[in-house]
Amino acid sequence: MGFSEVFDIHSHIGFYRGKEYSAAQALQRMDKNGIRRAVICTFITGLIEREDFRKANDYVIRTVKTFPDRFVGICALTPAHGQFALDEFQRCLDQGLSGIKLHPGKHGMYSLAGTPTAQLMRALESANGFVYIHSDFSSKVCSPYDIVALARQFPKTKVLLGHFGLDQELVGQAPQIVKPVPNVFLESSQTVDDPESVYVHSTKLLGPDRVLFGSDAPGISPEVNLRKLEVAEELFGLDPSVGQAIRWDNAVQFLKGAPNVRI
Repeated sequence: MGFSEVFDIHSHIGFYRGKEYSAAQALQRMDKNGIRRAVICTFITGLIEREDFRKANDYVIRTVKTFPDRFVGICALTPAHGQFALDEFQRCLDQGLSGIKLHPGKHGMYSLAGTPTAQLMRALESANGFVYIHSDFSSKVCSPYDIVALARQFPKTKVLLGHFGLDQELVGQAPQIVKPVPNVFLESSQTVDDPESVYVHSTKLLGPDRVLFGSDAPGISPEVNLRKLEVAEELFGLDPSVGQAIRWDNAVQFLKGAPNVRI
């Protein structure tokens, strides 16, 4: 398996459940699967105190500085930390990172509609950065509806909605929900094993440029995610040019103009 150019828009690096997933391990997995570039973030599980976030973000900063031609880095933050989150974002930006990952369910069940989130989004907008937000239809705080409502308030900021909302019965609704809000893009990791819905129907509805390949590696298999995209082409009529856009071109366009990104 392998493609000449794959850009993984969502993957992880660092320490998880007491084990390290290093840059060397990530690169080995990427090379095995033809993934030339990847957006990386720390593992977000277990981040509680401010110093936890700082140390985890430092790991990403070091990796991006060591391998700038392979990785684009984003920091993990929670708006619940108030001014610290704003300061930490600026620190990470100054150290070479390009955006933010938010996971409200893991970091305090904060509201995406709250003032602290708005303050962080304004800082992100000023920096021309982007935000990845975990989405889950069953969540009280980060359903696709919550994310789209936030994106409407900040139309100049690119928002990556993770996992198509996760729910296997509702995944097909995600494209309909985001369609009216052009700064929201869909990321394909942890999606249901239905390549026709995830790749074919979504790109027919949204056009070829708003669906991006993500693996959520290493916990979720990039091999399986890439194979689903292959199946969409082989069995469900996804145009290979659209497949190429999902694998690479859309990520390049999404990241265009973001701070500290070299393509």
